[in-house]
Amino acid sequence: MEGGSESERTQRLELILQQVESLPTLPAVAMRLLQVTGNDDSDARQVTEIVQSDPALTSRVLAMCHKADKGVREPVTTVDRAVVLLGFEAIRNAVLSIKVFELFADRSGNEVEVVKGFSQAGFWRHSLAVAVAAELLAEEQRDFRDELNPSEAFVCGLLHDLGKLVLDHLLPKSYERVIEVTEQHQLNISDVERRVIGLDHHTVGKRLAEHWRLPHVLQDCIWLHGAPYQSLPEIKNRRMVGLVGLADLLARKNHLGYSGNYHLGETLESKAEEAGLDASCVVRVTEALHEELQRRAEVIGLGDSPSRTLFLQSIMQANEVLGRLNRKLEERREQSHEQTSVLEEITEFHKESLAPGRNVQDALGSVVISAERVFGKGYYGILYQNSAGQPWLINQYGEDGRVAHGQYVDPPVHSPNLAKLMEENSASMGMMGFLPWIADYLLESQDVREVRLLPLKCRWGSAAVLLHDRRDLPTGLQLESLTHTWGAAIGAAAQHQGARRLGEQLVESNRQLVEAQDSLLENQSMARLGEMAAGAAHEMNNPLAVISGRAQLLASRLEMGSREQQDADQIWRQADRLSDLITALRLFAEPPRPKIAVIAIEDIVDEAIHQMKQVEPEAEAPVVTGPEEALKLRTDGEHLSTVLGVLLTNAAQAEPRSRIRVDASVDDLNDRLMFKVKDDGVGMEAAALEHAFDPFFSAKPAGRRVGIGLAKAKRLLEGLGGAIELNSAPGIGTTAIVTLPLDLATTEEASMVMSGESDA
Repeated sequence: MEGGSESERTQRLELILQQVESLPTLPAVAMRLLQVTGNDDSDARQVTEIVQSDPALTSRVLAMCHKADKGVREPVTTVDRAVVLLGFEAIRNAVLSIKVFELFADRSGNEVEVVKGFSQAGFWRHSLAVAVAAELLAEEQRDFRDELNPSEAFVCGLLHDLGKLVLDHLLPKSYERVIEVTEQHQLNISDVERRVIGLDHHTVGKRLAEHWRLPHVLQDCIWLHGAPYQSLPEIKNRRMVGLVGLADLLARKNHLGYSGNYHLGETLESKAEEAGLDASCVVRVTEALHEELQRRAEVIGLGDSPSRTLFLQSIMQANEVLGRLNRKLEERREQSHEQTSVLEEITEFHKESLAPGRNVQDALGSVVISAERVFGKGYYGILYQNSAGQPWLINQYGEDGRVAHGQYVDPPVHSPNLAKLMEENSASMGMMGFLPWIADYLLESQDVREVRLLPLKCRWGSAAVLLHDRRDLPTGLQLESLTHTWGAAIGAAAQHQGARRLGEQLVESNRQLVEAQDSLLENQSMARLGEMAAGAAHEMNNPLAVISGRAQLLASRLEMGSREQQDADQIWRQADRLSDLITALRLFAEPPRPKIAVIAIEDIVDEAIHQMKQVEPEAEAPVVTGPEEALKLRTDGEHLSTVLGVLLTNAAQAEPRSRIRVDASVDDLNDRLMFKVKDDGVGMEAAALEHAFDPFFSAKPAGRRVGIGLAKAKRLLEGLGGAIELNSAPGIGTTAIVTLPLDLATTEEASMVMSGESDA
């Protein structure tokens, strides 16, 4: 999220989360089925009645019996028999999967998968692949039968990326930018989401799962599946989260559907082992994945490539469900109008507000719905302040009780604390001089002059005012009881929401701590290596100089071409080679300080090519592409050309089938300069790629290469504030990506370089 103060960014994030929590809830049939199947006392008759209440769902369940391998020879024509054959869990998970798919069906209805922006077809293929992989992996984990239910693992895998659908649904333009940046730079989509939008699909999906009141195992998998296993908190569903993370990596490595995560450096075996899972089953699951994926796609009804007709049918079914929900809401409003007792309303309100996981937006919405039942239909809004000094939230509600407009605004002058305006229990906004300031925000009100204030006693530092246009209100103790009840629910929700956000921040801090610890260990290793190199150089260079000098003197005195003369010559050459190696090791451990000067990109690349030619004179000159105009940088040209020279030399030694490519580009999103050195040579195995930057590591046979080039290049680049990354695959080739801060020279400095007046 770019631009604006920290307060403005926080407000924008809260508005996004408000929209998440104002999305439609799950269809009633799915919610009821979750409740019934989660009760140990439920029976098949209850499940049958729920499924039969939805004709479209009935046909899908019967179709599952025909497509699933249940050994049934005769057609299954009744729901009760289907429930017995498939089981409670299979019915529950299938209904939940189908209803979520219907709720977020592609708005465009396009049959062809879109090229630009978010592709729901690719998303569902990936989600189904993760679901199938998770189920197969769970079936293989014989030591964890109690923790890893295969049917439960399937649903967790299917809904693990639910937040992506929500972000695309709520912020299509912003999410199109996220997809564009992710594809352009081959990044992890979660990192780009946090940078562009301000929060990622993990947090958004978690909020929607809480809003839908899904089981905790689903909430945990949606929220935490992308975090390193060692950073996960000690929760009941920790191993299921690790299993879904493994299934996600397996689907991504097999390029099944679209996930938007291009970080594939982690191996499946290590991912399984860190979660305590049996890694030997990964190969078996991979072999069975494609066939099982096709079969399960037909069973559930998602299909491998959703067609135009399927999308239209999904939208129609979702509209039917929403229509039934709206009709039920209307029936409840009509019943509430008949209720005259405030005590009964308070009892009803408590039943609704005591559900676990409710946040401030849920509480505010419940208050409005409750007020409508008591006061009658009309205009309703909420003015809310979490604590003194913070912005005011103005929510206005439509007839369905959902937020129609919501925004944060700065409080009026001399009114920093909303609680100070609540001295009277109910007052006209005009009497308080409030109307001129707030009138522009009340878009849903037909006549602002009729809007009145009803303060709510929230306590715990929060404050809220109910905005309404009703004249006939309960009086005395009845009204006071209502306002205290509503205010207490809002205050309690604010406390719960603060604790929940603290938990989310702790998980993020834990992840950053793991990364910081890895970096600290690497720096400590480099420091120890620097001390060793400095000592070796001091103790060994003088003896090596004596050996080299005496060997040269001896060679000059022996007969030219004799065996003894050749041995002496070999002695001084190897002594010089060892001296150069010690010098290079010290340079790697203690790189010299950068000498910043103005230099052109083309000069840096030319010098790197020259260095490559010194080592590989037979190699073809690479193909170089770059910005339309030659950029002048303020950097250490010698260090940067050395880095590129190492990468070009490695590419030339990789036996490329065609010419090496060097691409220079500017990353506008991060304001960084990027070099890509790409070859189509033999590529690198996973083990070689993992240790490529280790000193003295080389994939070549012993004695062929020292193996310090990449390690040295990385150290020099770190001194310039840059980084290096390798992407490689055997038989395909290697791409080295170098990024460093874009520090462009001024026009005056560039002119001096062009005229030869600069010291560079």
